[in-house]
Amino acid sequence: MLCIGALATAAGIAACGGSSSKADVSTAFNKSIKTTILVDNRGRTLYMFGLDGRNGTPTCTDDSTYHCSKAWPPLLAKNAPKAGKNVNAALLKTIKRQDGTMQVTYNGYALYTFNGYHLGNAPDAAADTKAGDLHGQGYISSWWVLSPAGKPLTAMPSA
Repeated sequence: MLCIGALATAAGIAACGGSSSKADVSTAFNKSIKTTILVDNRGRTLYMFGLDGRNGTPTCTDDSTYHCSKAWPPLLAKNAPKAGKNVNAALLKTIKRQDGTMQVTYNGYALYTFNGYHLGNAPDAAADTKAGDLHGQGYISSWWVLSPAGKPLTAMPSA
């Protein structure tokens, strides 16, 4: 089971309830960048954060300046994540966050969705609200979608 957005906290993970009948991480062809990318069980785009690096503790937390994890909710898992269509199950794992929750990783990259950014400490950006949105792609040259092979993709959406 995955918890996204407002429920993506140590206290909120228990409030998610139920289980998903869909895969936790899947793939979808994105028309804007003309390639297949990773998505969550609702079809929302998944991103990696360049400052996290690979196989390290996720650094996007609810800090007092940027409120990173509010704009970029981590993809959390209460149980082992499931690989959907075209997802390499061997690359799908979890890592413990500083708050004790477990975040889903792919090829060592911690995964996040994007709720938009409007705090004045960095450029404003609209939220990804539906499948196919890529408003977070290339944000501050640090946030990138991943290919099914687990490689960051730097192509920018067409206008």
